[in-house]
Amino acid sequence: MEVSDWLVGGPRKDAAVRRVHRAARELFLERGIEQTTADAIARRAGCSRATLYRLVGSRAALVDDLLTSGAAGVVAQVEQAIAGLGGAERATAAIVTAAAAIRADPVVSTWLRGQDSLDDVLGGADGVTALARALTGAVRPGSRDAEWIVRSVLALVAMPGRDAEAERELVASYVVPALGLRS
Repeated sequence: MEVSDWLVGGPRKDAAVRRVHRAARELFLERGIEQTTADAIARRAGCSRATLYRLVGSRAALVDDLLTSGAAGVVAQVEQAIAGLGGAERATAAIVTAAAAIRADPVVSTWLRGQDSLDDVLGGADGVTALARALTGAVRPGSRDAEWIVRSVLALVAMPGRDAEAERELVASYVVPALGLRS
């Protein structure tokens, strides 16, 4: 059983993991994810590389943790935006909100800029496409709707509209009709 440390306001390991995550996040934003080494993260966090590995597993696991955390924040914002909505209105809100949330998360948007193709983004993960379908309500079996949704979100991330309303109109007029959704 881990004892709570009065100096750090909780268990020491939790405080150490937060410190490592904060150091990694800072370095990822300063240097880019691929250019940040485990040694640099350990130095910034004030620990040894061995301690870093003991706390978070590996550099890849640390990247995964930070991206998962960022993605969870994006999903939470989309879920809030689509609550009570259906059809075309739900899909429009999901796509526009996802793009805005990704742009607002510096780690996720930095990671996306480092990817070369949609396959790199999806990583063969059926979870991303299933999530895209679930959040937008586009569930036509055997379709490539999820790929269209992901590509649309990424296009908005890479090349935002002049404002949120312009993006909403674009998505409602051109993206959502291709999904076969009705209001």
